[in-house]
Amino acid sequence: MAEAGGVLVIGADGSIGAAVASRLEADGVHVVRTSRRGTAGSLPLDLAAMPDSWRPPEGISAAVICAAVTSTEVCRTRPDEGRRVNVDAPVELGRRIAAAGGRVVFLSTNMVFDGSVPLVPADATRCPRTAYGQMKADAEAGLFALGGTTVVRLTKVVGRSLPVFERWRASLGSGQTVRPLSDLVIAPVSLAYATAVIAAAARASLGPILQVSARADVSYADVARRLATRWGHSADLVQPVPAAASGIRLEHVPHHTTLDASSVRDKLGLPPPDPWAAIDEVL
Repeated sequence: MAEAGGVLVIGADGSIGAAVASRLEADGVHVVRTSRRGTAGSLPLDLAAMPDSWRPPEGISAAVICAAVTSTEVCRTRPDEGRRVNVDAPVELGRRIAAAGGRVVFLSTNMVFDGSVPLVPADATRCPRTAYGQMKADAEAGLFALGGTTVVRLTKVVGRSLPVFERWRASLGSGQTVRPLSDLVIAPVSLAYATAVIAAAARASLGPILQVSARADVSYADVARRLATRWGHSADLVQPVPAAASGIRLEHVPHHTTLDASSVRDKLGLPPPDPWAAIDEVL
C-alpha cells in the first residue's frame, strides 16, 4: 500500500533522479527535488559539502538518494572526494531522514560484488573489487544499521543513449573503426524499467534490497556490432580489443554483472528484461 506524504529526490537533476521525480509526479506523488547545481525549482544540496543545519522538508515520507560520484576512476584517484559524496553524506542523510520519521531509498550497484559469478543473490556477502564498489558497500552497511532503508542495486542503466554509443555513432558515420572491449560485459536495463522499480520503492516499503538487472550479460563488442548494423554501417568497422590491451584497470572488468532480480519480479511483477531491450531503445 502506498504511503501518505511526499518524496524527496536527492540529485534530481541527474538522469535517473530526474526520471524518478517525473515518474512519481505522474503517479500523483508530491515530489521535492534537490540539486547541487542550483536548478530552478529545486532545493540546494551539495553532498560534498552538506551543511550541518540541513534537515529534510516537512511532509516527506521517503527520500531517494540518487546523487553520487559514479566514476570508478575518480573514486580510485580521489578517494576522499568520492567517500564524502558516496558514503559519509548518504549515511548522515539517512540519520536525519530517519529522525524525521522518513524512509531512505538508496541507489547502489552490482559493483558491491566482485563479478566472479552471475545472478548474484541479494543476500550474498558484499565483495567489491573497486573503490567505487567499496564506497557503495560501505554506504549500504551504514544505512542498514539505521533501519528503514531500501537499497536498490542497479546494473547498467541505459537512457536514450550513452556517451560511448554517441562516440561510436560519430566514428562509424564518418567511416572510422570503433574498438569496443571484447571482454567487458554489461547487463543493461532501460531507464524506464529502473525508474519504475525505484519509484515503487519510494511509494511503499518493499524490503531491504531490490536488485535491478537484465537476465543476461552482453559484451560491449556485441553491442557495438548490433548498433553498427542497425545504424546501417558495416560490422567490419567494429574491431574489438581485450581490456588488457586497452589500458583499462582489470579490477574494473568483471566476468559477470547480472544480479538475481527475482524479488523485483515477485513483488512488482516486473521480470528481468532481455539485455537487448535496453540497447534497442537507443535505436
